[in-house]
Amino acid sequence: MKFTDNFDFKKFILASIFCFALFILMLAFSFKNNALDYDLWARLIMGNYVFHKGFPMFSDVVSYTPTHVWYDPEWLSSAFIYFVRLKFGVIGLTFLKAILFFLCFVFISFAIKNKLKYETSPYNICFYLILLFISFEFSILAYTVRCQLFTFLLMSIWIFLLEKIRNSEDKFLYLLPFIMLFWLNVHGGCIAGVGILFLYGVGEFLNKKPFKKYFIVLIFVCLVFFINPWGVDYIKFLIDSSYLDRSWISEWQSPVYFPLIFHFFYFLVLLGTLFCYLYKIYALKLNYKNIDKTKLILLVVLALLSLKYIKHSGLFITIYAIFMYDDFYFVYNSLMEKLRKYLQINHIAIKYLSYFKTIVIYLLIFVYSLFVFLTVPFKYSYYSSFLANFPVMPMRFLEMNNIEGKLFSDFYYGSFISYKYYPNIKIYMDGRQEQVYSSQLFDEAMFFLNQFGNTPNKAITRYIPDIILVEQSWKCVNSLNKNPYYSRVYSDNKYNIYLAKNVQLFSYKYPDNNLDDYFEKLFDTVFDYSKVKNK
Repeated sequence: MKFTDNFDFKKFILASIFCFALFILMLAFSFKNNALDYDLWARLIMGNYVFHKGFPMFSDVVSYTPTHVWYDPEWLSSAFIYFVRLKFGVIGLTFLKAILFFLCFVFISFAIKNKLKYETSPYNICFYLILLFISFEFSILAYTVRCQLFTFLLMSIWIFLLEKIRNSEDKFLYLLPFIMLFWLNVHGGCIAGVGILFLYGVGEFLNKKPFKKYFIVLIFVCLVFFINPWGVDYIKFLIDSSYLDRSWISEWQSPVYFPLIFHFFYFLVLLGTLFCYLYKIYALKLNYKNIDKTKLILLVVLALLSLKYIKHSGLFITIYAIFMYDDFYFVYNSLMEKLRKYLQINHIAIKYLSYFKTIVIYLLIFVYSLFVFLTVPFKYSYYSSFLANFPVMPMRFLEMNNIEGKLFSDFYYGSFISYKYYPNIKIYMDGRQEQVYSSQLFDEAMFFLNQFGNTPNKAITRYIPDIILVEQSWKCVNSLNKNPYYSRVYSDNKYNIYLAKNVQLFSYKYPDNNLDDYFEKLFDTVFDYSKVKNK
């Protein structure tokens, strides 16, 4: 049989246009919603070390507070991010974000195509536009390149392979341990892959279909976890991290604490999912025996996790897209057929209207993307958000006045300060919360900033900092203004700097607003990696 006998040129063209339009739109969204992550700088520190040494940095050197071994599940993705930044600059990071999102959606479409039981195209662009809008507009994880993107991509590949296995293509079972070997060294979200595999086994058991293979491969997947730079201690760290209370951190909070638009979005998605799912069951007269229990378990578990933590929203979107696509279009096609009969429109007219709709949508995608590329500065699209999110001017003030020492600040700023100003300045802590620091250290920092408890100032009385950099919105500002040991020496519309008596000067220089040279050297660092000694 010749290749052309099975090759559908029309479907190939449709898939090619879909992929091209989707990537262009991903890139446009990436430039429009562009920022540098608070933790990017810690990723660059680790990535630089791994890139030049060939193995991760085990010890923290940037903090003046007690630390433990640096267990970094993102050490390999850090090296990749560092390489992209080094070779392609900050534009490369924007393209990396777009590419990772694009590949995630491509494997979602592959998984959808593998699940379809009747002739329905997995490339209907409207469905993906909704997902793309949800990802970028309602997820705080989509505005910058983060290591979580590797988990979203690997999760879509994971589900794609598991759906292949459900279709009796058991040869793909052998790939799962190798994928997990990569996954557990690029991001701690690998735990989700283990959970998903377990839920597949439970679901297929309830479906009365072959299920033992899932639990057998689960054993090998778990054994792979021992292949990491830290050995057994790393596994203990991952397990402990799964139960860690991160309620201080916005991405680990429930969406119920977010603005009303988040409430509306989540409940709209959940209600829409429930409606489509129940409508299809009713229309096809399915009973418990016919219902796919694996699908039901996955949707319920991920929905509950997404309601518990905003960070799990990306995983829920992936599961939702793969498993609800068929239901969504079953409902859509049923309603359109009822409307067609009610309006007495023939099938040919509906077909041409569908073509017209598709052409219009693709034109809008290309026009919108072109508009973004022409109006958003190609190289400096992240600068405005960077100035809004990072203490650039306060740190320039310290640099201009040669003020050095131990600095306390909100942990969000820690890795940026370390990357740019270590060893002249050491930090209290940064975003590597459980990777490097104790939970007590983190709690004491938050108690100080919010002035909670009977002894809220432990963070600055136990490890006395020379410099305190805080936002004016924190409650600790009132306490610091009355503290005789510290004096406020800098203030702008967002930040205050307080200096201890031993580092105060008679006079100070203040930075101007000319930041062109600063941004040109934004990724310069004096961090000497050759002097870091692993313990």
